[in-house]
Parts: sequence; structure tokens; C-alpha cells
Amino acid sequence: LVTLAAWCGAFFLATTLFSHTVALRLMLLFAGFSLAAAAAVQARLRDANTGQTFVPPLLWPFAAWAAWAALSMLWSLDPEMTGKELRNEIGYAFLALYLCFVGAQAANAARLFVPVLALGAFAVCGLALWDFWFGPPAFAPWPYSGPGTYSSTLLILFPCTLACIWLAVRKQWTASYAGAGIVLVALYAVSGYGTLNRTLWIGFMAQIGIAALFLLTRPVRGTAPGRRTRLLIVSVTTLALAGTAAMMVKVHDERTNSAPNAALAKDPRQSLWKFTWRQIEERPWTGAGFGRGILRHESRDELKNAQLWHSHNQFFDTALQLGAVGVALLLVLLGWTVRLAWQLVRSADDVTAACGVALLAVVAGMMIRNMTDVLWVRQSALLYWGVVGALLGRGTRAAARRD
Repeated sequence: LVTLAAWCGAFFLATTLFSHTVALRLMLLFAGFSLAAAAAVQARLRDANTGQTFVPPLLWPFAAWAAWAALSMLWSLDPEMTGKELRNEIGYAFLALYLCFVGAQAANAARLFVPVLALGAFAVCGLALWDFWFGPPAFAPWPYSGPGTYSSTLLILFPCTLACIWLAVRKQWTASYAGAGIVLVALYAVSGYGTLNRTLWIGFMAQIGIAALFLLTRPVRGTAPGRRTRLLIVSVTTLALAGTAAMMVKVHDERTNSAPNAALAKDPRQSLWKFTWRQIEERPWTGAGFGRGILRHESRDELKNAQLWHSHNQFFDTALQLGAVGVALLLVLLGWTVRLAWQLVRSADDVTAACGVALLAVVAGMMIRNMTDVLWVRQSALLYWGVVGALLGRGTRAAARRD
């Protein structure tokens, strides 16, 4: 059952990379969750020590955040919308987390998740590059989900790919594994440029920094990195950060030249955030009710801009929806995730540590990306929670086997 759940989890993550796969991803999500839940019940009834953990370590902070979101139905300004968002952003998110957490603990999980997700990554990068060069096909505009969501996708895939490259080199796997990862990193950079998103490159820089710190402190074959190794890591990291910064500057220049309103001094989000703050002050503790865009009509009427229908900042939007209590619970959830990731990073087992550093970088990338937008919803949220579950599941399983 766990192996079947792993198959569903791997293909579920791959389908969340694309915009026109809603029915398929939900079928895989429900089927996989049913298999994972059945495996948990089976293990409990048999009282068998399978070495697998069926309770995600994020369960309680996630449940607290979800409970407060559900409670907001009592005071929501739009209860119908809140109910719909609870299903999409809480219910489906938990199913994704649980499915991938359990599925990633299967004996052959790495051989399922890594190649399936890698093939999906190659495909979505190809579609993004096609759009960049030729424009989207008429029959399916933006099959790679569009620039905003695609930038979030890259910030989730990038650290996972770096972790796989490191493991391939560390464990001396066939060179094709590391080569495929390097090609993917190049595709992320080229296709990411096509989004003309500035925050994407800040996220890349943060993730590169996290990976570099990990490499500088990780023992090499049981000993601390030597002087030459440290110098090589610092040199490569410096070049990567300089190239990423240059790309961000280039993207900024292109955006300001093509659209004067894209200049930071004229960014309409400044007015939006002032308006949002006034709305937060009206309901500082409870918020207006769970759901992105809960005050969409008021925002559009006030700012006379159809695109400014939500806060364009994750923490502002959380405060608007769920008040200070919701922000506190979100910080606890993120902090708990970081704490679990750090525990994995400190493990002597390479697979466990790789999962930990990838998880740290995924959280950092998503939070940075959502400082100027609110994209932690729909397929981006499903991909995020699925990857978080998979990294926690695989890291936990690898650590248990080593013990």
C-alpha cells in the first residue's frame, strides 16, 4: 500500500507543475491519500513495527493553523468564499502533505519521486521556454501556469535539484544523474528569466547561500572540508550569486523600460499595502475571514486597479484574513518546519541531511517569493506541501534506517 501511495505521490507532484491538470491531480491526491491512510490503519491493526511513521511531525502546528482558519467562518465577511478556500487551501493541502509524507517512506520512494518529478521539471521548463520564444499555444494558454506561479515552482524545484546533484556526487552515482541535475539548473535560470520576475532571483540567491553554508560545514568523507575545498565552494558560490544578482538587475531594467509603473518608486503595491494596513487595523485580532481576496471588491474600488485584488504580501494577507492570531500561528507553522529541517540537516546520514537543507531552502524561497505577491495557494501550495511532506518523510525514513 505504501509503495502504491508513493506512485500516486510522485505523479501527483509532477502534475502540480502544470496548469491544466486539476482533475488528474485531484484523482491522484484522493487515491494516494486513501492508500496512505489504509496503510496506516493496517499497520495499527497488525501492531507491526514497519519502521514507517504515519503521523507527520507538522501535524499539530498545521492543525492549529487550520483550526483558526476554520473558526473564521463565524465572522467571515464572505462565508461562502471562506468555505471554498478552506477546502482548497487547507483540506487539499493536508492531503498533499500526508500523501507525500507517507509515500516518501516507501522502500523504493527515491526511484519513483526523483525521476518522475525530474521528467515533469524538464517538461514544464520546455513549455515555459516555448512560451518565452514563440508565445503560448492557442488551445492551452500558459500550460506551465504563467509567470507568477511558475516562479514559485522554480523556487521549490531548484533546491531539491541541488540536493540531488550533491547526493549524486557524494555517493559517486553514475555521472548522468549529476549531469541531468546541472542541465535542469540551467533550464531553471533560462526559463526563469522569461518570467521577468525580480523576486525570483532574490529567492535563488538565498537558496544558493543556504546550500553554500551547508557545503562549507558538511564533513567531506568524515573530515572537515579542506582549504582547497572551501576555496572552491566559496568561488563557485560567489560566481553564482554574482550571476544571479546580474540577472535580477537585467530583469529590473527590462521591466522598467517596458512599463514605467514597474519602477520601485511607482510600484502600485505601496498604495495597496497602505490600504491593506488600514483594513487590518479594523479587525486586528480576528481578520475578515480566511481566503485570498476576501476584500477584493473593496481593494479594486479603492485603488481603481483590477489587478490589486489581494494584498501582494503573504503576511499582510494573513493578517487581513486571520488577524494577529493567524499571523502568529503561521509563524509557528513555518518555524516548526524550519526546526524539523534543521534537525535533518544535523544528521550524519547524507540523504537525511540533503532532505533537510532542501527543506530549509524551499521554505526560504517560498517566503521570499510571497513578500511581493500571494502565490501560496492552489497548485503552488499543493506543490509546496507535497514537497515538504516528501522531504520530511524521506529524511525521517533515512534517519530511522541509519539508527
